[in-house]
Amino acid sequence: MKTKDLVLNFVRQFKKPFTAETVSNMIAQDLSVIEPVLLELLADKKIKLISKKEGIYVLADRYSPKVCYSQKGNWKFEIKAATALLDQIEKGKYTSIRAIAKDFGRSRQWVFVYMEALASIGCIGMEGKQYKVIGRDRLREIGKQIEPGILGRMRPKLSEEEKLRRAEEKELRRQERLAIQASKQQIRKEKLIQQAWVEYRGSEWFWRIKFETFLKRKGLE
Repeated sequence: MKTKDLVLNFVRQFKKPFTAETVSNMIAQDLSVIEPVLLELLADKKIKLISKKEGIYVLADRYSPKVCYSQKGNWKFEIKAATALLDQIEKGKYTSIRAIAKDFGRSRQWVFVYMEALASIGCIGMEGKQYKVIGRDRLREIGKQIEPGILGRMRPKLSEEEKLRRAEEKELRRQERLAIQASKQQIRKEKLIQQAWVEYRGSEWFWRIKFETFLKRKGLE
C-alpha cells in the first residue's frame, strides 16, 4: 500500500484533529515522507488545515473548525489509566509508541493520545531516544492542556549521519523489492514460454516458423 493510502486510511479512522507528527508516529513513517503527502491531500481537498501555526489538520467535510479545536476534550482521561501507563513506561526502555502499546495492551491511538496529554503537562519526556517519566505532580490536570505535536517535538533531531543511514536503508529496501518483483516476473515469463512451447509443438506453425517468431507473435519475445 502506498504511503498516501496509508495516511488517508489513518485520518479517516482517527476521526480527530491531527498533525504531521501524529501521522508519523501512528503509521511508523518518517516525518519527511508524511509532510509532502499531507500537502498533496490538502491540494486534493481530502483534508483541511485548521491551524496553520500549529499545523493541525482534519479530514475534509467531517468537522467544523469550532469542533476541531475541542476534540481532545471529548476524551475521558482517567487518572488511574494514566498512572498505569506511566508505570508501564517506567518498566521498560521504550523508544516507540508501538512498543508501549504492545506491552500495555492498548491501541497505538489510545497510547498516543494519553502520552500527548501527559507530555503536555510535563509528566513524560525523552532521554535521548527513550521515553522517560519526569513526574506525576500534575497528573490530575491531564486533558486540560493539550499541545498538538509535542511528542514529535520531544524527539531528538536526526544527525546527518543518521539521515544518511536511513536513506541508505530505504534505498536498500527499495532495491530488494525491485529484485523480488523482477524475479517473480521472470518466473511468470518462463512459465508462459513453457506453455507457448507446448502450444507451438502442437500447432500448424511448428513446421512453418521458428519458435522465436512464434513467441514474438504472442508478445513473449
